[in-house]
Amino acid sequence: MSQLLQYSIKTDSIKKGLKWAMPILLGITPIGMTYGLLAHQTGLGMWPTLGLSLFVFAGTSQFMAVSMLNSGVGALSIIIATFIVNFRHVLMSASLAPLLSLWSKRQRLMLGATLTDESFVMHSLHFSKGDIDPVAAITLNFSMYVIWSTSSVIGFYLGALIKHPESWGLDFVLPAMFIGLLLPSCIRRSAAFAALCGGLVSVALHLLGMGNWAVFFGAIVGATAATLLEERA
Repeated sequence: MSQLLQYSIKTDSIKKGLKWAMPILLGITPIGMTYGLLAHQTGLGMWPTLGLSLFVFAGTSQFMAVSMLNSGVGALSIIIATFIVNFRHVLMSASLAPLLSLWSKRQRLMLGATLTDESFVMHSLHFSKGDIDPVAAITLNFSMYVIWSTSSVIGFYLGALIKHPESWGLDFVLPAMFIGLLLPSCIRRSAAFAALCGGLVSVALHLLGMGNWAVFFGAIVGATAATLLEERA
C-alpha cells in the first residue's frame, strides 16, 4: 500500500513538473531548431551539433560556439568565452542552494547539471511559494533537456530548407519567452524593482561595449537593489 502511495505521489509530481515546463518548452523548441539550422549552415555536422546540446546544454553558448567555430576561432578561446557567458549560473545556483537543504545530494546534482536561465526563473517562482518538489523540478529540467536536444536535430535537418530564419521571426522567440517568464514574478514589488534595475544596468553596460559581462553585473545590481528594498520595508 505504501509503495502504491509513493508511486502515486511521484506520478503527480512528474505531471506537475511537465505542467511547469510547458510554457518553456513552447519557447525553446523554435530556438533549438534555430540553433540546429545555424549549425547546419555553418558546416557543423549532425553529431557535433547534437553533442553540443547534450553536453553543453546552454543556448547562448551554443549559438556563440557555432559562430566562433565558423570564424575559425580556436577551441581554447571558445571554452574561455563560454565560461564567461555562463558565469551567471554561479549566481543562480547560489540563490537556489539554501532552499535545497532537504534534497539528497543526487537530486541537487541532477538539478544543477541541467539548470538553465528559463528553468531558474520557473524554479524561483515556485520555490518562493514553498513548492520545493524535487521530482517536479527535475522533471522540468530533464523535459527541457530532451526537447532542446531533439529540436536541435530537427533544426539541423531543416537547415537546407530555411535560408533566412530571421524572416520567420525566430530571432525574437528567446526575448519573448523571457518576457513571459519575467512578468509573473514582478507581482512582488522587490522582484519588479530588481528586474527594472538589473535590466537598465545590463542595457547600459551592453551599449558601453561590455558584451555578456553586462548581464552578469546587471544581475548583481538587480539582486542588491531588491535586497536593500526588502530591508527597508
